[in-house]
Amino acid sequence: MKLLKIVFPVFLIFAIIALDSGDKIRGLGMWSDGYWYPAIFIPEGNNYKAYFDDGDFAILDSSRIKAIYWKVGTKVECNWLGRGIYYPGKITSMDGDRIHIFYDDGDEENTVVGRCRSK
Repeated sequence: MKLLKIVFPVFLIFAIIALDSGDKIRGLGMWSDGYWYPAIFIPEGNNYKAYFDDGDFAILDSSRIKAIYWKVGTKVECNWLGRGIYYPGKITSMDGDRIHIFYDDGDEENTVVGRCRSK
C-alpha cells in the first residue's frame, strides 16, 4: 500500500486515476459543514473512504476531495489548543504536518494541520 501526498491540485486528477485498490491519498475532504479538513483517502469504487485527522469518517465522491493547497500565508481556521473552538488566522510556517499559526486576534500557536480547516 502506498501513501501519496498530493501537493498541487493539477496532479490530483492523475494521481487518483493511477491508484490501485488499497492505495492511500493525503488531502483535504469537505465535511458536511462546508469546510475542508485534512484526511487520508482510500479509493472504493467510484467513491473514497475518508479518514479525517480528527477521527471522523465519511464516504466522499471525488468532488469533495482535493489536494492540500495550504502554504505559508494561507488563511485557515484552527482549533485553538485543541479545545474545540476554531479561530481564524494565517499559516506563518510549515514543516510537514506541523504548522505555526498567527491568529487574527494576535495569538500564536504551533499546531498540526489536523487541527485546522479552510473554506
